Amino acid sequence: MLVYMYKSHLETQIYKHNTLHNLNHCLIRPLFRSYGTKQIRPTTDSLEFRTEFLKNKCGLSGKALITVSKCLTFDSSNTRPDSVLDLFRSFGFTQTSIARIVSIRPRCLEEYIPENAFKPKLDFLLSKDLTQAEVVAIVTQNPHILTSSLHNHIIPSLELLLSITGCYPNVAAVLKCNPYVLTDNQKSFLLNTNSLIALGVPPSQILKLVKTCRGLFCKPHDKFRKAVFKLKDMGFDLKSSYFLNAIHTMCFVSDSTWESRCLLFRSFGFSNDEILSMFKKLPQIMCYKEKTINTKMEFFLNKLQWTLSRFLNNPAVLVYSLEKRIIPRCSVLQVLVSKNSTSKSYMLSTIFAMSERKFIENFVTAHKDEVPGVVEAYQGKLRYDEYTFKPKGQLRLKPA
Repeated sequence: MLVYMYKSHLETQIYKHNTLHNLNHCLIRPLFRSYGTKQIRPTTDSLEFRTEFLKNKCGLSGKALITVSKCLTFDSSNTRPDSVLDLFRSFGFTQTSIARIVSIRPRCLEEYIPENAFKPKLDFLLSKDLTQAEVVAIVTQNPHILTSSLHNHIIPSLELLLSITGCYPNVAAVLKCNPYVLTDNQKSFLLNTNSLIALGVPPSQILKLVKTCRGLFCKPHDKFRKAVFKLKDMGFDLKSSYFLNAIHTMCFVSDSTWESRCLLFRSFGFSNDEILSMFKKLPQIMCYKEKTINTKMEFFLNKLQWTLSRFLNNPAVLVYSLEKRIIPRCSVLQVLVSKNSTSKSYMLSTIFAMSERKFIENFVTAHKDEVPGVVEAYQGKLRYDEYTFKPKGQLRLKPA
């Protein structure tokens, strides 16, 4: 009996709860759905308007046009997008610049009042030894400047740069090379630059690093400091350009990647000291993919029969493309050697390091009439399984 009464009571409570839930569902959900539809699903007319606006007035096309048109909400009644574009054009921004800015920061068209948000920042940059064309180039490259706080981020970042570089012309030079420094993490930037200054790294070298290495100074300070002291312990000259390149490598290469690259070089017969010696001459060597290192090492050691000691003296050959530079040049040299076009000595490593223009002038153009095969070799139409000049330290070739 008690069981029956409890079951009846429970069923009654469930019925009341379901009835109340269903009532709430009927009264509230349609309102919510109606509101959500207006926010998430813009009308076809407004989407078409935005697409045409972005295409014709902003210069967007392809995937960028589709993506940006869907993430914005303005329609023909909103005049703000036009006022944003008018402001940009008044500062000299081209259609190409506007297209890049809008594709990266699309909401600048509808979420900001241009006279209040963008004009003060553009005016500020113009007041710091930058021409209008330079300001346009800087903002086009890093549109995040437009949506960063002028007083909380841009001005403090620029003052920090000024403290390092010493004068506004130097600040301007940095911004032209690396405009992202204005929107990087200020705290990390300050701590990392101070670490280098405390170690005695010349400001001119720090300036080079800031110019060329985007994102390096906003690395976590602990990681940056660890990399710097590790390089110091390796015996790097803190005033050398190699040290700057090495910092970049050490901050972006994980410990596991470092160990795997060392293991790979050891597999070719290099000792740990020899690997360190190559790293000091060519720090970026540890950034290359294992497959790339493997392919190039096998070519030099097997096809050209280079010794490890010769490789240690010329690790820079790993920088060059095997397919676009090394093999075409070796093929040209093989043709010339086979035709006995000899009279002047060249180091093979020097030939690899030559500019493209100089190589063509000295080894292709200069010999194409008497040795037609050099053109085909340079174009990749002639390839060799063996190179007869491989045992020689020097090549004796007819000069241009």
